[in-house]
Amino acid sequence: MSSGGTRFYKGAFTVAEPTGDCVRRAQAGDPAAITELIQSQQHYVYSIAMSVLHQPEDAADLTQEAFVRLLRVLPQYNGESRFTTWLYRLVVNLGRDELRRRGRQVQVLAPVDQAQEDGVDPLSKVAADDRWGDPARALGDAELNGAVRHALGQIEPHYRMALALFYFDDMKYTDIAEVLDLPLNTVKSHIRRGKDRLAVLLAEYRDEMMDREQTRHGAELPARPATYAAAS
Repeated sequence: MSSGGTRFYKGAFTVAEPTGDCVRRAQAGDPAAITELIQSQQHYVYSIAMSVLHQPEDAADLTQEAFVRLLRVLPQYNGESRFTTWLYRLVVNLGRDELRRRGRQVQVLAPVDQAQEDGVDPLSKVAADDRWGDPARALGDAELNGAVRHALGQIEPHYRMALALFYFDDMKYTDIAEVLDLPLNTVKSHIRRGKDRLAVLLAEYRDEMMDREQTRHGAELPARPATYAAAS
C-alpha cells in the first residue's frame, strides 16, 4: 500500500489477527514476535490513521506513535477482546487526541431510524448498473481509484473512520462499535451516512467526468470543408 492513500472498500483487506502465541511472546519481550506483530499490523494501522488525519505524513507519524504506545502498553492486553480490536481502538484514541490538539472534534451524531437503516444502500442510487455505484468496482479501475480516495477524504472524520473500519473484511459492526467506543446503532448510522456522502460525491465526480468527455469529443470533431460549409 502506498502512502498516497488507502483503499476503503469491502474485501480490500482481510485483517491479520495475530496468533495468541505471537502476542504472548511479544508481551514477554521476544524481539522476533514484536517484529512479526508490527509487520502484520502496520498496513491496517496506517489505514486507520489515514481515515482520521487524511494526510500521509500525519498518518505516518500517528502510525509510528501508535506502535511506540503499543510497546509500552502491550503487557496490559488481557485477551478479553480480539487483539486487533484492542489495537485499533488505541489508534483511534490517539488520532482523536491529535484532532483535539488541533482544535477539531470528531462528532458523534444520533442514529437514524431503524427503518431507514434497513433501506436500500445509498450507493445504489448512483447507478445500479454503473461502476460508479460501487466503490469496490470503481477502485478496480485505475481511472477512478484516485477519485474514490479523494471523495473519502472529503467525508467528515467520524464517518470516514467508521467506513474505514467497515471496509475491513473482518470488522463487524460490533467490532467497530468497540473500537470507536460508540453504541452499535450510532456506528450503523455513521456507516450509512458515510455511504450517503460517498454516493453524492461519486455522482458529482461522475457527472463532471461525463461533461469533460462530451466537451473533449466535441472538440475532436473534424472541421467541415470550406466548400461544404459554404453550401450548407
